Parts: sequence; structure tokens; C-alpha cells
Amino acid sequence: MNFFGKSLFGKTVFAKIMNREIGNTLGNPLGEGSGAFQARKATLAAMTGGKGFRTPAKQPRVYSDGLTRGQRKRMRRDICIVKEVRRQKEACQTMAERTGIPFDALKFQFGCL
Repeated sequence: MNFFGKSLFGKTVFAKIMNREIGNTLGNPLGEGSGAFQARKATLAAMTGGKGFRTPAKQPRVYSDGLTRGQRKRMRRDICIVKEVRRQKEACQTMAERTGIPFDALKFQFGCL
């Protein structure tokens, strides 16, 4: 199904199948013994070089510091939370000194205190 040298289906693996003659009749995937199914299976194997499709890793990647990506992300988040609490405490303390209102009365205006 090429018109003027352009594919109607794009450049995906399935578009390559649809652009071939056998792609017009893919057959019933449930009929594994059918010729169309065998042809589709052989075509997909040829496109991937016989290696098959990529499968995700079984275990998460561990970096040189011994942490995974999720552990690094949680550690960064915890550090940011601690820094924000310190910043809000300093801001609240400064406001308490300027206004004369007690720290305990002002801390409810800040989210982390």
C-alpha cells in the first residue's frame, strides 16, 4: 500500500509488515498452524535479526555507589525536605524576632513546621 513512494502506515515494525504483500492477509493469530501466522512469525524474526524483542531487566540497575535509581531519588527527596524544614524554621524565627509574636504561634503559617 504505497502511494507515490510513501507508506500509509509509518515506519514501525508493523508498518513494514503491512507494506509487504503478505501483510494484507495476516490471518488469525489463534490459528498457530495457519500459513499466515507462520509467515508473520518468520517476518518478525527476520526484522529483529532473530534476537527477538527487548525484555526489561529482572533486577534494577545498581550504580557504582551501591544504590539503585529509586534509592537515589528517595535520598534526594529526603535531603530536599530537610533543607526546606530548615529554611522554614529560619524564616519563622526571623519573623518571630521582627514582629515579637512567639515562634509557636507563627509556625502554623509554614507547611513543614
